[in-house]
Amino acid sequence: MFEYIFGELKVKKVDYIALDINGLAYKIYISLKTFEKLEEIGQKEKVYIHTNVKEDDISFYGFKTENERELFKALISISGVGPKLAIAILSTFNTREVIDIVTGDEAKIFTRVPGLGVKKAQKIILDLKDKVKKLNIIEIDNENSSIANGKLIISTTESVNNTKLILMKEDLKLALESLGYLNADVSKWISDEELSEINDLGESIKIILQKIQEKKK
Repeated sequence: MFEYIFGELKVKKVDYIALDINGLAYKIYISLKTFEKLEEIGQKEKVYIHTNVKEDDISFYGFKTENERELFKALISISGVGPKLAIAILSTFNTREVIDIVTGDEAKIFTRVPGLGVKKAQKIILDLKDKVKKLNIIEIDNENSSIANGKLIISTTESVNNTKLILMKEDLKLALESLGYLNADVSKWISDEELSEINDLGESIKIILQKIQEKKK
């Protein structure tokens, strides 16, 4: 119905905005990632629109980039994924991260989305893989995407590895706290390079505990 809406930003909430066009305000639901890129209230704003039509309701979903809108449309085309879950996914991860998670089969990382379990995460990844490959992305934004002839070139290694490091650090912190080392600073005891090379939680804990004991001597 609409390609985009351009107007004065009258309402700016975490989950929706209102854009005024000649005295008519459009309520538009947004993701957190779009919210972070918006202008301040009173400024002119443009968001790309997806119109969600149901028997008893017509809702607008707005996105700061075409990348995010295309991924939203791909998500809601999956059985069992409605607009709310799609927005939750795009609020937790940016477009680049979602694509990297999907192409890297990282279902565990996907479960950081509230209400998204492992089985559904695996299903989304399976159903989204082909859709991601077929996306015709027009816009280059600040999500570090690469474009060639209108097609998205996916480079997953660095982003997925960074996410794995973050999760491993979180797991290490929880493990150390369970052993009585409260507020442990994982980075103080082991570097990102070491974690990348080891890539094993149990071995990483042993190395950290050994370093802690050596410091006590």
